[in-house]
Amino acid sequence: GLSDALGKDGLTSNYRYDLAPYTYKLATNLKRGRAIFTQPPMPIKCPGAPQKAMYLSCSLWEKAGDLRNINVQFHNAGPSLFGVKEYVPPLMEYVKRYDAHLSLGSKLVAVDGPNHRATFAKTDADGKTIESVVEFDMLHVTPPQRAVAAVAQSSLADSAGFVEVNAKTLQHTRFANVFGVGDSCNTPNSKTAAAARKQAPIVAVNLLSVMDGNTATHAYDGYGSCPLTVEHGRAIVAEFGYGGKLLPSFPWDSTKPRRLGWVVKANFLPWLYWNAMLKGREWLAAPLERHQD
Repeated sequence: GLSDALGKDGLTSNYRYDLAPYTYKLATNLKRGRAIFTQPPMPIKCPGAPQKAMYLSCSLWEKAGDLRNINVQFHNAGPSLFGVKEYVPPLMEYVKRYDAHLSLGSKLVAVDGPNHRATFAKTDADGKTIESVVEFDMLHVTPPQRAVAAVAQSSLADSAGFVEVNAKTLQHTRFANVFGVGDSCNTPNSKTAAAARKQAPIVAVNLLSVMDGNTATHAYDGYGSCPLTVEHGRAIVAEFGYGGKLLPSFPWDSTKPRRLGWVVKANFLPWLYWNAMLKGREWLAAPLERHQD
């Protein structure tokens, strides 16, 4: 029921750019009631984005003095609030601050927009699926996501539909003359623009090496970045790689919310994206790590 319900009856999603203004309208106008935010099973684009919508909405309600009248719920189909353990405690501080009810292992399976009802499914200790219906005044949905059909239906894909590449060299595991970059790859990294930014030059040097008759020479470390906007004016700039290893770019404790983190998110990163990354002038992503395998 999601496709037909979006954009009306209090149901929105920032994953559709045209609905972002509707999200803001709902958050601004809501003075009391229940606001629900959802996160589906992985993989999804930017795993922190579902939380950002909740935190910024709560920050808005807190500032307006309406938060105490709003029942905030975050339903995450995954087993934890965030995939890198070091960032969970500071994020939980904001969950507590906003008095948001966190429901893990809770997957949105149906929506009834006109009647303002959402159906969630959870698996109990015995493996039995239990469904519950929750009424809402505002529902921000992160839609389930999958590989694009052109890739999933090709011989390049793995069983899940993503391009099958070596997680380090980004070279296809079956077709040596093919490389992958970005969200289409089956690499176990966070699907963010920051990841593609780091992958692109590694693919470039490895591709040139293979074209010269040599092997792939450099490795991608799984780097991804997710600036978590936990309140208006502060953000946690989460940076990490494979295995949850912290890979900070800035000389500060990346697990703490900072005003400067907000400036990085709101001002620096958009400039970097439009003026450097998309124009091939990226100077912060040189492929320094050599491939050892």
